[in-house]
Amino acid sequence: MTLVLATVGLGLNLRAWILLGPHLHERFAVGTGHYVLLMGLPLLVAALVRLPVGVLTDRYGARVMFPAVCLASAACVFGLGLTSSLPVAVLAGSAAGVASSAFVVGAALLSRLFPYGRRGLALGVFTLGPVVAALVSALSRGADQYGRGAAVVLGSSLIVVAALSAGVFRDPVGPHRRRSGLRRCVEMVVVASRTSLSLLYGLALGGLVAASIYLPVYLTAAFGLGWFHALTLTGIVIILSAFARLVGGWWTDRRPTARLLVACYMIAAGLCLVVAVEPRRWWLAASMIALGAVCDGLASGALLALIGKAARDDSAGAVMGVTGAVAALAALLPPLLLAGVSRLGHSYSAAWVLLAAFLLGVALYVRAHGLRVGLGLVVQFQPGPSATRMTVAVVGEPDMDIGAAAVVARVAELASTDELVVVFGSDADDRARDERGGGGRRRTDADDRARHERGGGGRRRTDADDRARHERGGGGLR
Repeated sequence: MTLVLATVGLGLNLRAWILLGPHLHERFAVGTGHYVLLMGLPLLVAALVRLPVGVLTDRYGARVMFPAVCLASAACVFGLGLTSSLPVAVLAGSAAGVASSAFVVGAALLSRLFPYGRRGLALGVFTLGPVVAALVSALSRGADQYGRGAAVVLGSSLIVVAALSAGVFRDPVGPHRRRSGLRRCVEMVVVASRTSLSLLYGLALGGLVAASIYLPVYLTAAFGLGWFHALTLTGIVIILSAFARLVGGWWTDRRPTARLLVACYMIAAGLCLVVAVEPRRWWLAASMIALGAVCDGLASGALLALIGKAARDDSAGAVMGVTGAVAALAALLPPLLLAGVSRLGHSYSAAWVLLAAFLLGVALYVRAHGLRVGLGLVVQFQPGPSATRMTVAVVGEPDMDIGAAAVVARVAELASTDELVVVFGSDADDRARDERGGGGRRRTDADDRARHERGGGGRRRTDADDRARHERGGGGLR
């Protein structure tokens, strides 16, 4: 029930987050350039609020923060739907960026609720929220083209979700020392800047966010497609990428992630080159962008699972917040790059080539670093006072192949409080030796019995020889 409610709530909040776009185009007929700039405002708000919301989630729990986010989002949706003024609509739509932090709260909740072996799949199911958002968008456009009535329905639905989540969610937030929220935010920014995982996740998820927000206007401006046709293609891309994120989370529960990331980024780079070479055929460009979104979905789902597995329970919100903030900022780069290059060169091809080169560089980086990418986001841990003790941690090779992030996080936590001895190895050779040694021990026992019997007779012969030597010795003395 918790997973289903969190997924539905995420979908409604994501719809509220990007609700400004349809209103700008349908109601206020904003041009392409202004559309790109104004739609960057909800992304900036999302980048600013995700980390503080994550820190507050660690302190107060998802049972408090998820309803708070839903209610704030509902207020912004009501303001956007009921106003007739463009400045007020932009203000309300920009403030709706707070709705994106529902992702941070929900991901932190599921990271604490689900065990390590199922956490990737649970987070993958949670990321099906964009499918809910796409369905809500299609239904609302069919019932209310200009979106005023649909905005009221969406706001009311968010209030219902807020009430249900307050009653259903049970967030196991343990006691921890009270620290300044601002200081905690600064600490997490420093931690995230020291690891490449947050940047890789920001690149993958940022591409998906950029596609969901800017793809309609790109298809309209570059190929002259109708708005409804562009929205339909964007909805298909969002749904495909959401299911790809589910597969990526499932994969991380069972397989190492670095090879998957290399394949996703290299394929995405090749698809960008195809779009750059053949920029005039809209169906080819739309197909390549959809496949690229699938690659981004696989990569972001796998990376989200890694982050969820590496984060400690008392810092899951802060970790999700800082990585989500990086993703929101990264979502601004593709549209700004495409718009800037097209304005300078009157073509999008150069921008697609630059994106391909960047993705190829990322793929080579992941291939070079391998397991260090899979070790997850380093999480600071400040232990409380406790008696010194010794802990022996036995780590098997399969644990590091699949669960390196969680193993490293837990060992680091133990090392900060205990005298730690880590025993590492693989029991595959031991099992093989045991299987061979079973028959070997039987043969050894038989050999021992034979040697014992031979040894008994040998001892009898030796006693006779001793008596003979004694008699001869006696005669000799006599």
